[in-house]
Amino acid sequence: MLLSGKLFQFVTLAWLNALSMGEFRCGRLDEKLLYTTNEKAEPSEHPWVGILLEDHGNRYENTRCSMVIINDLHVLTTATCVKRFSNRSGDTKAVAMLGVWDETDSPEEELSCNDKDFCVPGPELYKVVEIKVHPQTDRDTGDNDLAILRLEKPVEWTDWIQPICLEGTSEPDTLTNRNLHYTGFNHDNPEKGKGLAMTVSTQKCKRLTSSSVLVPVNQLCGYPVKRTKFYPGAPLMDIEVRDDKPHNFYLVAILVRNVDAGQATTQVYQNVRRGRSWIMDNLK
Repeated sequence: MLLSGKLFQFVTLAWLNALSMGEFRCGRLDEKLLYTTNEKAEPSEHPWVGILLEDHGNRYENTRCSMVIINDLHVLTTATCVKRFSNRSGDTKAVAMLGVWDETDSPEEELSCNDKDFCVPGPELYKVVEIKVHPQTDRDTGDNDLAILRLEKPVEWTDWIQPICLEGTSEPDTLTNRNLHYTGFNHDNPEKGKGLAMTVSTQKCKRLTSSSVLVPVNQLCGYPVKRTKFYPGAPLMDIEVRDDKPHNFYLVAILVRNVDAGQATTQVYQNVRRGRSWIMDNLK
């Protein structure tokens, strides 16, 4: 029996994936995808982004929060996103949906395909058994808005489910005036999106968000090319360059909120670089 075009593509990709996993590394990037104005991510692009679900027994509720895979047992999101979960261990009711490209897809979906008939498997669900909120999370200012979620079982790596790198080998001293990549899900389209944002100074951030909005010391502002509002938890990423070539993405910050002021939409991010020691201490 002849395979359909979509199934043939998927089988071919699965075969290539089996070959490539021996060369697996975090923060995988495809250089040609960096130089496009496409606001939709390819199905296998940025494979570290997932969505936080809440288990209601007979259904899963999409919390409209993204998460980032940081190793085979842990994902990172905002502390604000996990406020709804009363249990911090055991039956938390929190579920990580990973390998997702279209947030309307369910794990029962055999394939998820874009308009070019490029297909990936349906998403996979992992129960969250422990939630750790940053001990210095400030309810008044919103600072240190970070939470680590431990999964019930190790993630099985594929071309569509992989972690991001937590740091680069050579990073700039400042995050001001950096043109950085972000990705995740948004309110305008169910498919994984992406974009670019220029990080701005604290003074410019205050002007963009209006003086009435406080931006905490460990947070920073990004001025995106497009005003599309992405879900909290979306990663802001820089690129490691080796031998004058883009090598991998690494995590800089995660989105905590969008602020509309006048004709501008500003993204406020939690600086992950300043929280790395806490993250690393809690990955054991």
